[in-house]
Amino acid sequence: MGRNLQIRVTATTFRPEDVARDWPRLVHLAWRGEQALPGAAPRGVLELARDLADVLRLEAPPEVRRALEADAARAQALADELDAALADWNPARANALSERLEALLDELEPLAPEAPFIVSRPRTKL
Repeated sequence: MGRNLQIRVTATTFRPEDVARDWPRLVHLAWRGEQALPGAAPRGVLELARDLADVLRLEAPPEVRRALEADAARAQALADELDAALADWNPARANALSERLEALLDELEPLAPEAPFIVSRPRTKL
C-alpha cells in the first residue's frame, strides 16, 4: 500500500434486487420484505446471512427457529469467514466461501415460511 492509497479486497452484491428474486422467503423473514432502509444502500447476500441469523435467534416463532436456526448460524459463520478471507487478501478462498454461502441460502429458502400476501379491498365509490 502506498502512503495515501489504500488497497482493499471487498465483496459486494452486484445486483441487490437479485437477492429478493432468489430468496424471497428468506428476505421476508429477515427484513419483512424491505430490502433497503430509507437513505441506506440496498442489503445484499452478506447482510441477509447475518440478519437472518439474528432474526431467528431473537424474534422468530419457535417452529421457524427449529427449522432454520442451525443452518442460518452456519450461513452467518460463512459470511464471517468470507470477511476474514478478504481481510487476509485471499480472494480465491473468499470466492469459494461465497459459493458455499449461496448454496446454503438455496437450501434454506424452501424451509422458510411463505410471505403472507395481503389483498386490499376494492375501493367503494362514495
